[in-house]
Amino acid sequence: MGKMSELDLQAQEIEALQVSSGHEIYEETSLIVKHQNVSEAPTPQDVVKSRNGFDYVDEGYMRWRLNQHYPIWSWEVIKYETLGDKAIVVHGRLKIIDEGVPRSFDSVAAHRIAQARSGAGYVDLGNDLKAANSDAFKVAVNRLCNVADDVYRKQYIDNTLSQNQYDNMLLIMSQLDVQEAERVDVALQSGKINKDNYDKVVSKLKKGVKDE
Repeated sequence: MGKMSELDLQAQEIEALQVSSGHEIYEETSLIVKHQNVSEAPTPQDVVKSRNGFDYVDEGYMRWRLNQHYPIWSWEVIKYETLGDKAIVVHGRLKIIDEGVPRSFDSVAAHRIAQARSGAGYVDLGNDLKAANSDAFKVAVNRLCNVADDVYRKQYIDNTLSQNQYDNMLLIMSQLDVQEAERVDVALQSGKINKDNYDKVVSKLKKGVKDE
């Protein structure tokens, strides 16, 4: 067998790049869809609590959701320190494997040190440290993994059309007259047609097509 020609080698390299690129695009799309789904999932009201006017969820719920969607994870306390006798600050790092991609997030949280009623000494520094660590952990889980986005007001509902909905709109537009199709296209590109009004718009357009 003769040596592979330079042209054949180039073709193989291009094919390898295309396969690699396709795999990366698939992974990126998979990550985006997964995080959006986790973000949009409503947090059960029985685990939502309130303190000082702010809603929060227990660490146990965050761990449960983390195990469900990102089962390979670790939490490391990088550093902790006291701010005089006022508070304990914890700096932690959450690491996860996200659809095969290693990711991490550092978070910092502080918890007030409870003073003894007598004014001398502290109630329980160990509990104060655990509370600061728990708060830092929950912040990291929310920011990196989108768990409880609705509670921590980080949620964004994606109302853009799915690919199937978009393709169906194009099919319907092909049956309209030019001016109507252009108006629909402008609304489609601007986002005025979205998941919320998709069924209504489709029904109206199909009725117009039948009337014609």
